[in-house]
Order: sequence, then C-alpha cells, then structure tokens
Amino acid sequence: MKRKFLLFFYVVVRAISAELVAERSLQIGNTYANLSTVLQEILNRESILQLSMTQRILKLTADSKRKDALFSKMFQSINTEIQTLKADNQKQREEISNLNQRIRELQTSQKERETKLLSHLEDYQTFSLTINETLQIIEENQSAGYIKLMDVRNKSGMLINNLKDDVNGLEKEFTDFKKDLLQLQAKQSDGDNAVNETLADIWQNLIAYDNQLRDKIIRLPPEIPGNYAFYSELSTSISNGYVVFKNCKTNEGSAYDEMTGIFTCKYSGTYAFSWTIATSGHRYTEAELLVNDEVIGSSGTDSRPSRDTADSSTGFVACNLGVGDKVRIRVNGTADGNYSTFSGWRLPDGKSSLYARAMSQLNRVSTYSRGYPFQSVINNGNHYDSYKAIYTCPEDGLYAFAFTVEASNGRSFNAHLYESGSRLGSWVFPDAASGDYVDTSSTLQIHSLSKGDTISVYGYGVIEHLHSTFAVWRIGNTSSDTPAFMRYTDVDTSSKPLRYNKEVLDTSNSFNNTHFLAPKDGVYLFFWNMEASNRRLESFLQVNDQTVGRTIGDGRTAGMDSSSNLVIVRLHKNDNVKVMHDGEADGHQTMISGYLLFP
Repeated sequence: MKRKFLLFFYVVVRAISAELVAERSLQIGNTYANLSTVLQEILNRESILQLSMTQRILKLTADSKRKDALFSKMFQSINTEIQTLKADNQKQREEISNLNQRIRELQTSQKERETKLLSHLEDYQTFSLTINETLQIIEENQSAGYIKLMDVRNKSGMLINNLKDDVNGLEKEFTDFKKDLLQLQAKQSDGDNAVNETLADIWQNLIAYDNQLRDKIIRLPPEIPGNYAFYSELSTSISNGYVVFKNCKTNEGSAYDEMTGIFTCKYSGTYAFSWTIATSGHRYTEAELLVNDEVIGSSGTDSRPSRDTADSSTGFVACNLGVGDKVRIRVNGTADGNYSTFSGWRLPDGKSSLYARAMSQLNRVSTYSRGYPFQSVINNGNHYDSYKAIYTCPEDGLYAFAFTVEASNGRSFNAHLYESGSRLGSWVFPDAASGDYVDTSSTLQIHSLSKGDTISVYGYGVIEHLHSTFAVWRIGNTSSDTPAFMRYTDVDTSSKPLRYNKEVLDTSNSFNNTHFLAPKDGVYLFFWNMEASNRRLESFLQVNDQTVGRTIGDGRTAGMDSSSNLVIVRLHKNDNVKVMHDGEADGHQTMISGYLLFP
C-alpha cells in the first residue's frame, strides 16, 4: 500500500513537474522569441546608426579636408601678406630713418646757411654804417670825404662781388633745399614753414641792403689798375711823429705823396713795403708802419752802446690793401736823413704771399726741419703752417724771402733760411751789446724753388718779438724773361766795388762779380746787407756811378753790426749797378739781391 502510495505520489510529482517543465518551456520559448525580436530590432537600429554615423564621418572628413585646404591656402596667403608687410615695414623704417637723417642734415645745413647769411648780413650792416658815416664826413669835408668814399667803394665793391657769388650759390642751394623740404612737409610741415619764413626774411633783408649799398656807392669812382712802386729818402732828420720822405726817386703810378709821406692805394691787391731807419747820437728809435693808422709792422734802431756812432734797421711787411688805404711811417725817436728810406710795390695778382710776425719771444727750435713759429700771420693762399713754422711752395718759380730777427741783452747768433732741412744761401747775424740793448739784422733772399719745397727761418738763439718778422711772396716763373739774382761773399773783403764771389741765383746771367748790368728796361728792386766787424761801415748803392741808396752801421761795441737798405729804381738796358763802401765788409752776411718788378 505504502509502495502504491509512493508510486502514486511519484507519478503525481512527475506530472506536476512535467507540467511545470512544459509551462516553463513555453515561457522560455516565448521569451526567446521576444528577445530575438528585440535583438533584431537593436541590430537593425545599430546598422542604421552606424551607416548614418559613417556617412556623417565621411561628410565631416570631406568637409574637414576641404576646410584644411582652404585654411592652408588662406594661411599661405596670410603668411605672404605678413612677409610683404614685414618687407614694407622694414622699407618704411629705412625710409623713415633716411628721412630723419635727411631732416637732421637739412637742419644742420640750414643752420650753417643761416649763420653764413647772418654773417653777410652783419657785413652789410657794418658797411652800411661805414657808408652813413662816410656820407656825413662828405658833407663836412668834401675833399677828405672823397678819399674815404674811394676806400668804401672799393671795399664795398669787393664785398658786393663776393656776396653776389655767395648769394648766387645760396639761391641755388636754397632752391634745392626748398625741394627737399617740400618732400618732407607731411612730416615736418611746421619746421619747414618756419625755416622757409626765416630764409625768406633773410633773403629780403639781403636784397634790401644790397639795394641800399648800390644806391650809396654808385657815384664813387672805380679803382685804377696799373703798376705801382715807389722809393723815397728822408732828406733831413726828423723826431717823434709821422715821417715825410721828401726825396722821392721812384714813383711809378704816382700813388706816393712826397709832401705828406703817405702812399694811397689806387689799385686793390697785395703790397710789400720796406723801410730803413737810421739813428745816431746814442739814441733808440722805434719805427712803425701804419695802414690807416693801424700798426702792421715795426722796427727798432739802437745806437746807445758807448762806442757806436750810428745804427740802422730794416723792416718788411706784406699786406692786402683796398683802394683808398693809406700807408705811412711813424717814429718815436729820431730818424736820420739820407740813410732812412721808405719803399713799396704791388705784388702780382694771384701769387702766394705771407707776412708773419713774432708776438712773443721765440726760443731756438730743436730741429732743422722746423723754424721760428711766427704767430701773427697774413697768409694769402694758406701756404704757411704757423705751428710748424714752415712755408710750402705752391708751385715752381722764383720766390722772395725777407726776414728780420732781433737780439737783445748781449745775445748774438746766426739765423738762416732752411729748405727741407738744408741751409740756403747766406745768413744774418744780430749782435746785441751787453746790457739793455738790441740789434736787428735783415735779409731779402731770392731762390728758385719747386712745388712742395718747404722753407723755414731757423736760428741759434732767442729772438725778440714785434720786430722779428718773416715775409714771402712769389715773384714769377724762373726764366731769363724775369731777371733775378742773389750773391754774397764768404770772405772778408775791402774790394771796391764790393766783390761778391758766391752766386746763388742769376736767371739772366747779368751779375758779374762786382756789378749788375740791366738786361732790359724796367723797374728793378735791389736789397743789400753789409756786415761790419769791430768798425764803422758805410756803403752806397750806385747806378752808373750815381748814389741812389746808403747804409750805415757800427760794430765797435758789440763786435758785429748789420746794416741794410732797399732801393727801387727804373733802369735802362745796360745800366750798371754796384755797391761801394768805405771799409771792410765781413763775409757770409754781406750779400745783394735784386729782380725786375715790371717793364
């Protein structure tokens, strides 16, 4: 029974289990069917999504490539533009830098032009005041005013001519300057306007002053071109004041007035002057060469030493003169007659010339390549270096070198011309007596030199200021057409006529040991120096045995003494010129030189 029950229970359980399994299977089947459907739908949607995304990705990729290409092209274009802008910017910077530089240059140039114009304006104002003063003088004294107006006319005319050249040059520069300024107006408009207004004002002022000067000088007479030279002796002794050399032997051009002792310039240019002052009676005499009452040169003559009976000194000056300028000699002391002389002559136009003066005591220099550094300089052509004390010849030709050196307080020494370190010709020997005494020695030497040759005055002692000078002028080409000579003696001689045994120069072979024979008609200059050793010595320059000039010196106190003079005289062909004397001349310093001034 129990077994049946168990079997029945087993069957029931199996049935229930089968039913449950069937039901479960049915449920699972439905579930699987539903799940499959869902999965299929998911797959379908995913495929659609993938396709859509793929399409979108492809589209985005294509768009991205297209944009990349566009961006790349744009970048290249922008980069090109940037490079172009950089280049343009650099170019603009350079242009701006150049413009700024040009502006600075123009401003500097403008200041220089303004300074130059203002300088000329001041010159005009000065001359305008001079003219006004001159016109007032004319009203008070017509004769004196006329002479003054001649002076003003010449100076004004020369200034106007110079200003014309300057103004013409400035007009051209001003035109170019205006063009440059117009180009810079965008950046410098205010400055340009101010500059233009300033220039316009200055220009108008210049025109106004030019017109005023022209109106005031139109009535003045012109200068008188020609050859000018004079030589005059003092007839009787004179003390303290202006010296009137009344015995006028040569007056080419009639510019020297023997009644007043004044040379009045009629033809502007460079002139050379020489004067010799003799004094005696144990006196000291100071002589001054004045140009319009201004001291240009001076000399000292000292006969105070106990055994000396007389002394003389010669001075030289080369200076620029205008029409109406007046030149004369003034002395403080006594000038003796017969031995004291005054001469002057016009130098050729366009020739180099120099006048230098010691303004302080000058010591001996340490090298032959340099000379005494004369400080005060009239330097036509700028061929003299006052620092190195060297004159450089600007061209080949004949040159005259005139120098005077003064010693004091017992000093004595040789002084020479040196050419590139080598001694030239004879020398001078100032010899001052012990004590508060002075002595001068002068020479005028002529040499034929080449372009670039350097000349200096070298000495072995201390020279005094004011009376120690150095002058140079070019005579002309070295040629027989320009008779010129220089000779000296290197031995003591008592020969009469004086015999010069050393020849330095003779362009026309006209000097024969003792005398010069004029090779052609013309006006000649002669300079000679005599050296006395422990004696009194007089000499006489003679033309055809007639005395035309004298020297006097006395070396009995100091031991040595130089005396010299200069003569200008008109000669005819074969006229005979010689030096006579009354004693013995010492060698080396005793010399003579001369040349033709003009026909």
